[in-house]
Amino acid sequence: MDPGGVASALVAGLAAAWNQHDMQAFGSLFHDDAAFVNVAGVYLRGREEIERAHAAVHAGPFRNSALIAWADDARPVGSDVIVAHVRSELQGDDRAPGQVRRALMTLVIERRDPHWKIIAAHNTNVLAWLPQAGGVTPTG
Repeated sequence: MDPGGVASALVAGLAAAWNQHDMQAFGSLFHDDAAFVNVAGVYLRGREEIERAHAAVHAGPFRNSALIAWADDARPVGSDVIVAHVRSELQGDDRAPGQVRRALMTLVIERRDPHWKIIAAHNTNVLAWLPQAGGVTPTG
């Protein structure tokens, strides 16, 4: 297992699904019993609720948005669990024209044979941007 590779592949999938506004593909990267806390503190329970909530905002203020995201770090915390930190930049929020929203997300990624998927995510807006670690480059 390469934690960085696993995390980077999932993050690339999240960004691709976001940019295609395909929330079914977005949701497919989460286990059915996953949890997601968004930047507003809303606690979403289960893959279906994660998909529905994201589909709603993609039908509204994020309908023209574009996301770039990259795994800043990833480390195993067991043979089947990885914790990763993900940085992202979002443009095209209809509520904030011309602005870039930066965020930092913590992901807990779990392998349930044979699939690595997200079991928990917590996203937060970043008010002061920090340099990215380790020379990792954004994908999107």
